[in-house]
Amino acid sequence: MEGTKVHVGSSVVGGMDGWTPLEIEEASEAPGLDQSLTTDGLGVDAATLQASFDAETAHLDEVRQRHEAVLVTAGMIPEHALAATLPERALTWVVQGLNGRVHPDGLTIPLLGSALEQVNLATSTDGETATVRLTISEEGHEPLVRDMNLPEGALERLNATWVNGHLHLRW
Repeated sequence: MEGTKVHVGSSVVGGMDGWTPLEIEEASEAPGLDQSLTTDGLGVDAATLQASFDAETAHLDEVRQRHEAVLVTAGMIPEHALAATLPERALTWVVQGLNGRVHPDGLTIPLLGSALEQVNLATSTDGETATVRLTISEEGHEPLVRDMNLPEGALERLNATWVNGHLHLRW
């Protein structure tokens, strides 16, 4: 996959808050998913099976939606409540809120209508937690900012690719 690297930074680079910019590579095709991850057979670990079960359970969708509605009504932000107990579900919740998809080795967020120059990624670590901050700026509007806690060890292998209006993060 050949492309050009575009460094999109912001005024917070090297600032007091500890965010480090992440380069986004522009490419013509999406990076492939890790085909070695499978959810059948004896070689599969419990975390992969649980993630597969959670992704395929249509009967829990209504329960999750009602739970989120109750949290929002009560003035709580669901992603903060979930982040403390189940960080992988908090990531899924944030990405799905942006109409994206979480993959076993990364995530994809459609940002159609946005230009690469409007998208800024920065990373931060707080103890053992690695976070990616996605900021989308558009003239005349407040920027859209979403913080996503990454799985353990993802920051060391993290790369970002921009393909036809879709942001791909892989680890």
